[in-house]
Amino acid sequence: MDIDWKRFFVAMLLCMVIMITWQTYYQKKHPPQQPGEPSPSVPSTKPETSPASRSPQPGQSPQITTSSVSGWALLPVEAIPAKEVLGSLDADTQGSHPLKAEITFDGSSAAPSQVLLSEFKYKITDEKTGYPLLMPCEDENGQPVVSFMLGKMKLSGRSEIFDLSYNCWQKKSVGKNDPSETITYVATVIDNKRKPVLEIEKQYRYAADDYELHFDLRFVNKTEQDLKVESLEIFGPVGILREDPRSERRKVIAAYRQLDGEFKVPNVPLTNILKNPEDGLLEKPKGANLQWFGAANKFFTAIIRPLPGTDKKKIDYLSKSSFNAQSLNTPEVKNQDNTITVKTTLAMVNNLPAAEERGFSFQIFMGPIDKEIFDKQYAGRHYEKVFAGRSCFCAFDALTFLIFKLMKGIHFIVGNYGIAIIVLVLMVRFVLHPISKKSQVNMMKMSKLGPKIEEIKTKYAGNKEEIQKRTMQVYKEHGIAGGMILGCLPMMLQMPIWIALYTAVDANVALRHEGLLPASWHWLTDLSAPDRLVPFSLFGVTKPYELPMLGGVDAFNLLPILLCVAMFLQTKYSPQSKMSQATNPQAAQQQKMMLYMMPAMMLLFFYTAPSGLNLYIMASTFGGLIEQHFIRKHLKQEQVQAEVGTVNSTAKIISKSAPKKKKPKPPIKYS
Repeated sequence: MDIDWKRFFVAMLLCMVIMITWQTYYQKKHPPQQPGEPSPSVPSTKPETSPASRSPQPGQSPQITTSSVSGWALLPVEAIPAKEVLGSLDADTQGSHPLKAEITFDGSSAAPSQVLLSEFKYKITDEKTGYPLLMPCEDENGQPVVSFMLGKMKLSGRSEIFDLSYNCWQKKSVGKNDPSETITYVATVIDNKRKPVLEIEKQYRYAADDYELHFDLRFVNKTEQDLKVESLEIFGPVGILREDPRSERRKVIAAYRQLDGEFKVPNVPLTNILKNPEDGLLEKPKGANLQWFGAANKFFTAIIRPLPGTDKKKIDYLSKSSFNAQSLNTPEVKNQDNTITVKTTLAMVNNLPAAEERGFSFQIFMGPIDKEIFDKQYAGRHYEKVFAGRSCFCAFDALTFLIFKLMKGIHFIVGNYGIAIIVLVLMVRFVLHPISKKSQVNMMKMSKLGPKIEEIKTKYAGNKEEIQKRTMQVYKEHGIAGGMILGCLPMMLQMPIWIALYTAVDANVALRHEGLLPASWHWLTDLSAPDRLVPFSLFGVTKPYELPMLGGVDAFNLLPILLCVAMFLQTKYSPQSKMSQATNPQAAQQQKMMLYMMPAMMLLFFYTAPSGLNLYIMASTFGGLIEQHFIRKHLKQEQVQAEVGTVNSTAKIISKSAPKKKKPKPPIKYS
């Protein structure tokens, strides 16, 4: 196609003229905005500055924020109180920690900004203890949030909204007397004449040998009229970190007691909230009374237990409110993008009379999820319900806790949880040995009866009932009890143990950072996690790879591969396998398929499982192979001896019944 270049250049020139003319006209009508000048037509979309960034400098008084200039407001603070610390990470002369945590209080919010547990390390390579149970976070607007802080408060009959989160608290007192330490903050609501009308006091008390922080919230009416707190936001624990790289275990949980005494424990995982923030509502069961609420990860929890009044048996000041879980950001902790918290609302049921006060008390458990601690120090509170929904949906609680105690008892003797697991394998094998021996006897007898069973299947082909009847009759004639069921019985009996052991190992804080080998070996150093022979962090990988069916993978694990080898050998040398190969080609083909399928499935199931569980199953499988070898060797020896005895006795019988040979006469001697 020929192009008319003259017309092309004319069209381009015309377009340029139109553009220049339009730009000149637009600049005259709409002059450019000067830097710093607000736009008259477009509202600012810059988010509101966070409360922490609005904190006044020392010696400065912040502005009073209220919805009405002539109304009530919060008394401004002269200066933000300095941070205070209750508790300690130091151990005593015996190496124990009487103070279970070190709690740092933020003076601006009058709430714990950080809680470090004194008995645990964050990473196994850390030299000192100080597990960060609670950390400061940020909400979706970038505003800081700390644990147990108060939010917005509204009084009945008043239009003001009082924000108690930051910059309104004064430090009243700090006391560090043995055996407890206390700290008290106070905030004051004043009227338009700057006279106090309501005083809000927060007191924290922490004692030695106690995992609970005692929190008292007190309201003092300074007026001559009745007051009533219509709503006050209370934040739960904030900043719980992710413990398990394989899967996200963090959740918020609430416990309710039904009228019949049964506990209902609704919980919301963090994964649900990340998918849909509207799923963060913890619904109260009908007719139930609140017992406690909080948040937890794999090993640790922070639980708020509100206490009823002196003349009441239920928590009525929180019963009408809902618990709302939400996701928060953790900017101060690397590789921890999100965390979870729960928020509730306090509301007074009755008015607070003039010149009187009313208090609300809370007990805040901050420590490991350990049933032994719960039963010993906090019996009757049912904190063990935090275990609900953890690890395996079908684990048997009674068997799980029994294995808990059994492993701790063995560990007390041997001093190593890895060896304790191997000893547990030997104990289980010893208990199941009679059944295993009987199973091996049955399998050997059944392998000899293989041709006869095949004849029955051929003769009565198409008649399953007759085949089954004739087969059982043959088994009965040859003294085989239970048939194929007895052959699978040892495995069936161990399955509940495996399931319970999975929970016992995976959720047992006592096994956290406890290994078969020393930490310096960098392998099998944490039985509650995969063995991590070659961590991917050595190659600069900071987060685990999320793989289908495996979950988060952050290392090359050797123990699951050894487990697959054990499963392969067990399947290959089982009596069932030899019986199938000898009698039925089709069954032999299926057995050959299972020979490779079973180890592959075990690799998928157990690659990211706790190394303690892999160690148990691997040791149990190899132990079963050794036990099977000696049982079959012993049975063969007994069979040979029986055959030899039969031959000898038969020979004797024959020799006795046979005609005796006549002795030859001596030769005749001639003289």
